[in-house]
Amino acid sequence: MAVTRKKTGKVTAADIRHGMSKRWAAPEYAVMWEVGEATGLMRGRSADAVIMSLWPSRGLELHGVEIKVSRSDWKREAADPAKAEAIAKFCDRWWVHTAPGVVDDLSDLPPAWGLREFDGSKWKTLREAELTEAAPVTRGFLAALLRRADGAMRDMIRDATAEGRAEVEREREALRERHHEAVAEAVERKLGHLSGVQKSVAEFEAAFGTRIDSFLDFSKIGRAARALADVGSGWGDFRDLSNRLRRVADEIDAITALSAVPTASDNEQERTA
Repeated sequence: MAVTRKKTGKVTAADIRHGMSKRWAAPEYAVMWEVGEATGLMRGRSADAVIMSLWPSRGLELHGVEIKVSRSDWKREAADPAKAEAIAKFCDRWWVHTAPGVVDDLSDLPPAWGLREFDGSKWKTLREAELTEAAPVTRGFLAALLRRADGAMRDMIRDATAEGRAEVEREREALRERHHEAVAEAVERKLGHLSGVQKSVAEFEAAFGTRIDSFLDFSKIGRAARALADVGSGWGDFRDLSNRLRRVADEIDAITALSAVPTASDNEQERTA
């Protein structure tokens, strides 16, 4: 039976493997890639993937998968389905996973095989795989499964290690950014303080009448300021100094006033003149 379907875009084998990893994921399933019928010189034929169902409630089934992304590749597979039997005989079900439209005629599928399509985001089952009577797993096939399971575990460890290193580097970068922000804030505070000092210096120069950097001997200005500060440690001391200076000024004014009053001798001299 011919089935006409519109292709939805280029889907690669890597896309299908990625979609399988997400759809048949732990803890419900274990996926092993490129599984041979044995190891070493007896490797023989291989399947693109073998999926083991791990939950007894759903059946501890072993599913073999061939991935096809081109019609020509599928036609070669359909022309010689017997070559898949080397692995399929150990599996409870056998599937073909393809890009949309690769299998254009379902009659090309062997009777027990199932067909799924992946469009890059979702799966569509076009025909269910039939449950078959699987042959007992040989030591050679078990060794091939364990080799791939060990490889998958090593890949997981490598990926986890790489992610851990990436996380450490991200944390280091965050620490560097926080350090730079703290330094920038400290510099900004220092610049604000210097701005205040510059303002105070400008006010002093305006009152003093000249720029302080025109003096070669700042020690004189310092001693004068210290002498003023030594008068007292509080505003009360300065007020006492002000009162004393004011009394001295009053005494001077009084003396000046007395010296200005004319005496008898002064009057006599004026008449004589």
